[in-house]
Formats: sequence, structure tokens, C-alpha cells
Amino acid sequence: MIRELFVPLLDGGSDEAALDAAAALALAHSAHVSALVTLEHPLPMVSELGALPADLTRGQLEEARRLAMARVAAAEHRLARQAISSEVRLSELVALWSEETAAWQARHADLVVVGGADGSNAHAGLSFRSLLLRSGRPVLVVPTGVRVATPARRPLLAWKPTPEATRAIHDALPLLAPDAELELLVVDPKVSEHEHGQDPGADIARHLARHGLRVRIASLPAAGRSVGEVIMQHARETGADLLVMGGYGHARWREVVLGGATRTVLAQADLPVLFAH
Repeated sequence: MIRELFVPLLDGGSDEAALDAAAALALAHSAHVSALVTLEHPLPMVSELGALPADLTRGQLEEARRLAMARVAAAEHRLARQAISSEVRLSELVALWSEETAAWQARHADLVVVGGADGSNAHAGLSFRSLLLRSGRPVLVVPTGVRVATPARRPLLAWKPTPEATRAIHDALPLLAPDAELELLVVDPKVSEHEHGQDPGADIARHLARHGLRVRIASLPAAGRSVGEVIMQHARETGADLLVMGGYGHARWREVVLGGATRTVLAQADLPVLFAH
């Protein structure tokens, strides 16, 4: 059940996609939308010549506050176009970073909605990682120009028997149509007791069938491609309207140095993606 959606505004062109998606979901679920704009107070700058004049720091803060208030007003105006319950908060931060505050406030919602990477915000990827790893809530990423299906009727689940993927699919259940046709994708399955089992995907498919979903299992080889590339290509070929997957299932250093399916999907996604960790 979804009763509150949280939208941290990342100061990028994708914020509008996130607000529109959250409004559509709120309308479908009779839910409340809480959006957040953050204002970080400038840190005192000290050089070999001494500290910057107080007037300069004060001027920077006043300009930042003006821009933040303009973003609040724009978000309020966009949400007001829908017949939903909504609010836009402005948090002024002295001791915390924006992403820390967003992750903390996300814990009080059912679902986090953010826009996809559009290149206009250099910190968007970092903010997404912090939200997913530190909020304890699922994160729905909606690329610019993409409408979220309410409800999803052709979801694709990128399945791997990990806690992250398990959480993602259960977090996705409220977003699916009762008669949704779910495709369960397994890439390069490892047939063993401690991996995918003797019949990869069969156990989770039976579980989902008990929720009333029609489930089809697809098993594909990577064939020299990354897992993320296989997932995205299959999503496009099957016309999926929602991708569901665990996020950052590998060790953090491996994701940063070598990349992973999460990073690939974030960069290439042209449909809504629900991540959980």
C-alpha cells in the first residue's frame, strides 16, 4: 500500500519527470506527495589572505535562498495542477549535506521518486546512490519524457536470488495491475543450491503466482555483454512498462571501479525502473 511518495528535487532537468510521476502515482493510490528542496549554507572560505568578507558569504546565501524559493514555487505550481494532496518543503542545511537530509526524510515515505540521469546535474548519480543505500526505501527512477504506468501491466523483473532483488519485487507489488503479465528475466543463471537453484526462477515465479500474477520466465546468456545491457535490451524488445531490480548488489568498491548492472541501467534506462537495496 502506497500512502506517501517522496520526491527529493535534485536541481536538474529531470525533476519535472519525477514530480509528474509522483503526481500520477498519488492520484492512482490516493497518496500524498512530499517534495524536498535543500539549501546548503556556504562554508566559510579561508585562504592565506584570511577569511572571505562576511558580506560576500551573506550575499551568496541570499542568492542561493532566492533560487531555492523559486524552485519551491515551481514545484508547488506543477503539483497543484493535479487533484492530489501535496507539499514542498525547503530545508536549510548548516551541518548536513543535501543527500544526507534527503535520505533521512525518505525514511518517512513509502516510495522515493527521482528523475533519470539527464546530464544537467553532476551530483544526481551520487544522490541516487545515497538515497538507495541509506534510506531503506525503494527508489523509482523515471527518465525525462517517460510516463509512469499506473498500474504497470507488463513489468520485467531482473531476477537474481539476492536480498536486494527480493526486496525490489515485494516493493513493486503495489505498483502492479492485479492481472499483470510479469516476465522474470534470469541472465547467465548458475544452477546450484546456493545460487539460482535447480530450476532458475521457478521458486520465485510460484511465489508471485500466489499473488495472482501471470509469470513467464526468460533465461538469457550474456554472450559477451554486461548484465545491464542484456536487461535493457530485453526490456525494449518486450515492451516492458516497468523494470524491477535490486540495486548495488555487489561490494561498493566493485561497483565504483568496475561498474555493474545498476550503473548501466541508470545510464541507459528509457522506462521507469524500481530499485531496492
